[in-house]
Amino acid sequence: MLIRPGSTRSDRSQGYQLALDDFGITELLTQLQNYSDTDFDTAQTNPTKPELESLAANIIRQSTTNLNGKAIADYIKAMRQGSANIPPALVHLAVPSPSLDLPANFPNVETPRYLYGDKLRWICDDDNTDWGVVSGRFYTFAPHHCAWMWCYLIWLDKNSPSATRIVADIAWENDLEPVDEEKS
Repeated sequence: MLIRPGSTRSDRSQGYQLALDDFGITELLTQLQNYSDTDFDTAQTNPTKPELESLAANIIRQSTTNLNGKAIADYIKAMRQGSANIPPALVHLAVPSPSLDLPANFPNVETPRYLYGDKLRWICDDDNTDWGVVSGRFYTFAPHHCAWMWCYLIWLDKNSPSATRIVADIAWENDLEPVDEEKS
């Protein structure tokens, strides 16, 4: 989850927000939220926050996988000469549509980190988070990462904050961590 500027969260969250600002990610998200041209208009499409964050992450991933030596050299040269002109090769990236087909190496994919019966909690800055036991898992496309990942079905502990409303929830592998037995 991205944090808005001016947030009164912890120092860690403020540092996270500062990094988003420093590396232009906040500006990229703002551009995407207000973008309009002949092919796309944010106001008409009304994409959700997770969709915009997924798109931003995909744009960054595509930037790193499509590095071009000439474009990098031209950019460094322009910076050294004090030019504000960014070489076009750095800003016109083709962002392919994500493939929803099973990965070519399936079922030989990354081994799941957690097993049935493992006690897990959602990763959170504070202690007010849900926890429970892995009762299932499945390998599926994660649109926010534009990649295939393990997703877990978590049977909530009866003392978990959301247990008054639901008995189970799903979470992506990278959003979970083992429960510290001393705290539980």
